[in-house]
Amino acid sequence: MKEHKGAMLAIKIVAAVFLLTPLVVMFIYSLADRWISILPEGFTISYYISILTNPAFLMGIVRGIIISAIPVIITNISVLLALYVVMVYLPDMEKVVQIFCLIPTTINGIIVATSVLSMYAGSGTILANRIVMLACIYCVFVMPVTYQGIRNSLYAVNMKGLLEAAEMLGYRKFHSYVTVIIPSILPGLAASALMGFAALFGDFAIIKIIASSQFETAQAFLYRNRAADTQELSASVVILLLITLGINYAVHKSQNKQKESREK
Repeated sequence: MKEHKGAMLAIKIVAAVFLLTPLVVMFIYSLADRWISILPEGFTISYYISILTNPAFLMGIVRGIIISAIPVIITNISVLLALYVVMVYLPDMEKVVQIFCLIPTTINGIIVATSVLSMYAGSGTILANRIVMLACIYCVFVMPVTYQGIRNSLYAVNMKGLLEAAEMLGYRKFHSYVTVIIPSILPGLAASALMGFAALFGDFAIIKIIASSQFETAQAFLYRNRAADTQELSASVVILLLITLGINYAVHKSQNKQKESREK
C-alpha cells in the first residue's frame, strides 16, 4: 500500500514539474534583463511596466472582460427562466431542453464561427454586426456549462419542494423562485458563470475569425505582436495567466461555498 502511494506521488511530482517548468521559465525570462547564455544577466521589471502602461494591451483586457461577461449574463438569465418554465410547468420537456443545451459540446468552434460568418455577414440585419455575432456565438458555447451548473444547483436545493412550500404560504411560484430559489443557488450560479467566463476570456480562435480587426482582445493583441519584443510578450502572457488563475480561484471558492451550503 505504501509503495502504491509512493508511486502515485512520484507520478504527480513528475507531471507537476513537466507542466510547471515552461511557465516558470517564461516568468524568469520576462524578468531577465538579458538572457543569451545559460543564466540570465540581471533582472528587471521594466517589461512589466512597459506592458502595463500599453493602452492597446489594457484595452484588450477590458474588451475581453466585456465580451466574455455579456454572453455569460445573457445565458444565465435565459437558462434560469427556461429551467423555471420546464421544471415547474413542462417537466416532460426537460430531457429535450437538456439535449439542445448540450449540443454545443459536440460542435467545433472554428466551424461554427466560419458558418455564422458566411451566413450573416453582409445580410443587412443586426446579426451582420461582428460584435453581436461574436456575442451570440459565445452565448451558444457557454450554454452547456451554464445549463449543467444551474440544473444541478436547482436539484440540490429541491426547487419543487421549496416552491410548493412557498405556494402553501400564499406566495406565487415565480416570486418564490426569484426571492428564495435563486439566492439559495448563488454559489453554484457563480461557479458556473465563472467557469464560462474563464473559457470565453481565453478564447482566440473564434474571435480571430469573427472580429479580431474590429474588437481586439488581449489574445488578439498577443497574436498581432508575436514577432515583437519577446520578453515584453512573455510579461503580457504572465499577466493573462495570473488573471485566469484569479478566475479559477474564484470558481474554486464558489464551489466550496456550494458544498458548505449543501452540508448545512
